[in-house]
Amino acid sequence: MGNGKQLYEVIAGNIKKERRKLCITQGQLAERAGLSLDTIKSVEHGRRAMSLDTYLKIVQALNTTPLALMNWECSSGYIDRFICLIDRRDENEIEFVLHMVEQLLKGQDRYLYK
Repeated sequence: MGNGKQLYEVIAGNIKKERRKLCITQGQLAERAGLSLDTIKSVEHGRRAMSLDTYLKIVQALNTTPLALMNWECSSGYIDRFICLIDRRDENEIEFVLHMVEQLLKGQDRYLYK
């Protein structure tokens, strides 16, 4: 299975999980997001890819973040920790952190995979 398809499945599962946590139906999510019920059903079942606009409408309707819906269950704790670390930071600080993480990972790759 390709990474793209796997990511869609993760997002679909997380949308469903978040919707259920809020105790709302697919119809209520559709209404909150300004989308059709068929769109929500198709997205949750992984039958259709969604546009960025649709994704962001669902994120907002679920009162979550774009990254939260992309989390694999096993790594969500790390992502949550990272989000907490950058919470309330301005754009320049976040950009600096991302740059530093990129540099660390590139260095690690060069060291481990010579």
